[in-house]
Amino acid sequence: MGFARVVEVATAGSTNADVMAALGSERGRWPHLSVLVARRQTAGRGRAGRDWVTPAAGALTCSVVIGAPAGVPLTWVPLAVGLAVRRALATWLDVGLKWPNDVVAGAPHPLWGWGRKLGGILCERHPAGPVVAGIGVNCLQPPDELPVPWAGSLAALLGEGAPTPGEVLRVLGPALAEVFTAWDAHDDTLRVEYAAACTTLGARIRVEVAGGTAEGVARAVDDDGALLVERPDGEIARVTAGDVVRLRGRGPDGCVGRHTRAVGLGE
Repeated sequence: MGFARVVEVATAGSTNADVMAALGSERGRWPHLSVLVARRQTAGRGRAGRDWVTPAAGALTCSVVIGAPAGVPLTWVPLAVGLAVRRALATWLDVGLKWPNDVVAGAPHPLWGWGRKLGGILCERHPAGPVVAGIGVNCLQPPDELPVPWAGSLAALLGEGAPTPGEVLRVLGPALAEVFTAWDAHDDTLRVEYAAACTTLGARIRVEVAGGTAEGVARAVDDDGALLVERPDGEIARVTAGDVVRLRGRGPDGCVGRHTRAVGLGE
């Protein structure tokens, strides 16, 4: 099982914006696990309104319709999509997931504190109910075509054996279908799988949110997909969204990090 429908275009401003519009005008043509793929994206959107632009044929840029997943809070959808991306990329290499929406690999970058950013996820709920999951994976870009020093691509990590965007797309469809079938079956092993893959857990962090900050050690992700941060006084802060900064120094678990600012999809 894979995607229900695949629509590919040469160029899109934002695949998420295009699918959101299509769900309003022709919803019946976009069932669960339909995907719009653009070989080049010129005005993509990341978290907090950041821009995300990709070179022609270098990255996988797509948006997938997730049909109102039963019992899955919206805050868990990007985490579940991240699991599917991780499963798909396992064909070539092991990757981690930085809460809430980044796909990372390799040793921590000194300017960022996490592994190289290979991609990211941006989810938006349409008023009609479905979720549109924007997914970006850096595939064939050389280092000089990546947006920031801590970004990475499959080509930079794997060399000549790196998959094309089309090859990643072919394994992504079945991975998404497997993950959301498991969610519908209330398979709690997915939560265990996410916790094992999440590079944020155990790190000493600061989360920057609209109402302030939460600083401490990232302990867990709860049933609603929120990050639980243990403050120095032992209190638990529950964070549903925000930019995660890895802090310099050792936390109570001996975790070592650096002062960095995390980025969302495309920064």
